Amino acid sequence: MSEPIVRRILITNDDGINAPGLAVLEKIARHLAEEVWVVAPEHDRSGAGQSISLHSPLRLYAQDGSERRFALSGTPADCVLFAMAEWFGETPPDLVLSGVNCGANISDSVQYSGTVGAVLTAQHMGVPAMALSQAFLNRDGIDWSPVEQHGESVIRSLWAPDEHPQPCWNINFPACAAGDISEVRWARQSSGSIQRTRLLPGQDGRSLPYWWLSFERSSKHIIAPDMDVTVLRDQAVAVTPLRSQAPLPGGPAAFAIESV
Repeated sequence: MSEPIVRRILITNDDGINAPGLAVLEKIARHLAEEVWVVAPEHDRSGAGQSISLHSPLRLYAQDGSERRFALSGTPADCVLFAMAEWFGETPPDLVLSGVNCGANISDSVQYSGTVGAVLTAQHMGVPAMALSQAFLNRDGIDWSPVEQHGESVIRSLWAPDEHPQPCWNINFPACAAGDISEVRWARQSSGSIQRTRLLPGQDGRSLPYWWLSFERSSKHIIAPDMDVTVLRDQAVAVTPLRSQAPLPGGPAAFAIESV
């Protein structure tokens, strides 16, 4: 599985230019494309969704002297739009990959995800795109092996350049050892995992109040076998279409996974 499938891939994320998941995705992309471009936020922009910078200028920072690796002072959606306008013109990338996100992007989290926001932005520009996320049980000991071993195979299986409209996928890898994953399953985006919002109050150095926004979550009630939460719970890779009202593909509900 070493032959490239496309000429050019654009990569971004919402965890920032120095995120470990981005390094994982760059390695995968170099097996898939002749030319890999990276334009990622200069720092963590989780929760940015599809937001764009209208009230501040964008600043670009080359990384390690590379001609194709940059940090941008904006959101993930900004990164996609900036790259399209600055470098690609009439020859857009063949594929946009976003991630690998630190944590799953499933259920109610999808609408806020900057990882997914970048992919939806690419789709609006007519470019096929896939968001990749790695679930974890403990943030201090994230096992990236599921996406490291299976990510390339999943992307190759989903790649359909002649499909119209262009595909747009949300791919989530379960929190387990790579060897425990046996299949990829089509999934629907579930809802209802956010039970309520919480505000955590505090005071700054001038005794002025501030609040941290947080969520109280539970997905125990989500048990339908085709829901994204359930698929990850079953230690399978969950693949969900991101086009509005897009149906799940026909044919088998799952396909075998091949590690690389």
